[in-house]
Amino acid sequence: MDRARVAYRRPIQMILVVALALWAFIGTAAVHSDVARSATPAASPVASPVSGSDLERAVAYLEGQQAEDGGFPGFEGTSDPGLTTDAVIALAAAREAGVDVAESIDAALAFLTEEGLAYAETGAGQRAKLILAVIAAGADPTAFAGQDLVAPLFETLPETGISGSGLYDRALATLAAAAVGSDQAATLAERFSSYQIADGSWAFDASTEPGSGDTNTTALVVQALVAAGMGNSPAIANALAYLGMAQAPGGGFAYQPADPLVPDANSTALAIQALIAAGTDISGGAAGDAMQALAAFQNPSGGFRYTEEVPDDNLFATVQAIPALAGWALPILPDGATATPVASPFSSAA
Repeated sequence: MDRARVAYRRPIQMILVVALALWAFIGTAAVHSDVARSATPAASPVASPVSGSDLERAVAYLEGQQAEDGGFPGFEGTSDPGLTTDAVIALAAAREAGVDVAESIDAALAFLTEEGLAYAETGAGQRAKLILAVIAAGADPTAFAGQDLVAPLFETLPETGISGSGLYDRALATLAAAAVGSDQAATLAERFSSYQIADGSWAFDASTEPGSGDTNTTALVVQALVAAGMGNSPAIANALAYLGMAQAPGGGFAYQPADPLVPDANSTALAIQALIAAGTDISGGAAGDAMQALAAFQNPSGGFRYTEEVPDDNLFATVQAIPALAGWALPILPDGATATPVASPFSSAA
């Protein structure tokens, strides 16, 4: 997980405790493509109440931030491998929704070919994100820039317990394992049950203290569980109930349940992706309201703002919003795969 971004993705009213996100994925080598397809049930993207022009404007804004070297700027204002992996995954989601982004993806992948290996060495979460981005771009993560990105991922994760960035890194690693069709995905996913809090949530640092969970980590773990073939786990229904407690009257999601609820674009986008992974119809009801709330965070430029209190265009919020706006959960495979439906309290009749 990129440490610099952890501080950014917290609602300004809350104690600083969050993580950033994510995201998704598939490789060109036929063997990896076939394995990934068999590991993740194929499905069409869910119906979305948000217009295609909103997505196209968001993509145009994102492409406008791409540097000449193909990267996307991080907090320092220079091309950053972490933000570039997020951008590649966002662009891949837009591609699957029919937007032509091939040139931008190719340029970003070329940047990651030069800068990605050093980034992957900084932690398991970073390596997992790079794998997901490489797969999303249509390249082979076992032969990227002359290296196998996949094998070292499992060597850096502890056999028991949680370390480093806790559950967020674990969820990213599970998604990466699922995307390459590794049986490690199920092994990694089985450990999440020990860290689920009584209210149905998961916490970024793996704490099980009441109230320590958050919507961002919970949403990512839901996607990881479904990707690993555990879509019917009761843990997911409990997690979706927790997300419901964090949904504001206008449809957006806050980082944590609170009074008052203050939604932000990142939390709303991640929650939508969890609902999509769980097989929820987002064309109406509470889930449809969430999609409309996400679209409401979009500025005239096409970029997204983080919260209503922070109205400026925000690249981090934009790369998080695009996959949800496109109607895709993680992992995002080029041939369009999503998740096995499970019972959800967010039915379109809600």
